[in-house]
Amino acid sequence: MATNYMYMFECDYGCRVKEKKFLKDILNTFDPDYATSVGVAINNNPYCLEFSVLINIQNDPVGFESWLREKYPEKLKRHNVFLNDVITYNVITFLNGEMVDLVLTSEPNDMFIWPERELLETMKPQFKKMNRNDSKVFISHSSKDKELIVGPLNAYLQSEDIGTWLDSYEIDYGYNIYLKVNEGIENSKIGIFILTNNFFDSASGWPLAEFSTFFMDLMRSNKKVLMINAGVDPDKIHAMMKAYKYLNWDDGKGLPEIANAIRRKLAS
Repeated sequence: MATNYMYMFECDYGCRVKEKKFLKDILNTFDPDYATSVGVAINNNPYCLEFSVLINIQNDPVGFESWLREKYPEKLKRHNVFLNDVITYNVITFLNGEMVDLVLTSEPNDMFIWPERELLETMKPQFKKMNRNDSKVFISHSSKDKELIVGPLNAYLQSEDIGTWLDSYEIDYGYNIYLKVNEGIENSKIGIFILTNNFFDSASGWPLAEFSTFFMDLMRSNKKVLMINAGVDPDKIHAMMKAYKYLNWDDGKGLPEIANAIRRKLAS
């Protein structure tokens, strides 16, 4: 009595044409008495578009497993998803490569209601995925100034289409803070330092370390620095910082000039 072994591979609905090679390779490599079913299951629900390749191997699966490891080690197998789970989807099995070409198309067809992602976005640019812009401005600050200064500054720069690096958005629980901060500094073009008495408080720690790191980067690259005086006592400012001309926070009234200074630095 024959023993069946079912394999289900998770694929990208929006980039399905690339799976032609995989399907045709199976059809051309294995005898139909061994790979008894080669097909796809398609869920056209726009809120959870899904596309899987279904392969049924009869009898010894070792040959298929070995071939898969050698030829397609990157293929992601779906685990604990059964045929009964996809029986209501659009399901089709292939006899040859011509059938694969008819079904796996960029355009919509009887099996795939939606076009491939790139084609859809070309035809209807309004459907393009909202991509995150690069963080070009590193904001160094004391956490004690987040609510009254840092938050409003960041929100204003966002409204001016200026991408920022801010720890609140970049460092999640479990991340290595030191590595993430260094990564932010390395990838930014400008460092903004919000100078307050809190910034120089020894309990804060990070702001001065960030300045030292940024200053070292400044020496060997084309990074720019902007200092914002947000009410710091002059005697607290370090000697290296006194060499820079300051922008004034002025209870938020200085925001337009801060944004303009950033644009000038980015353009230079």
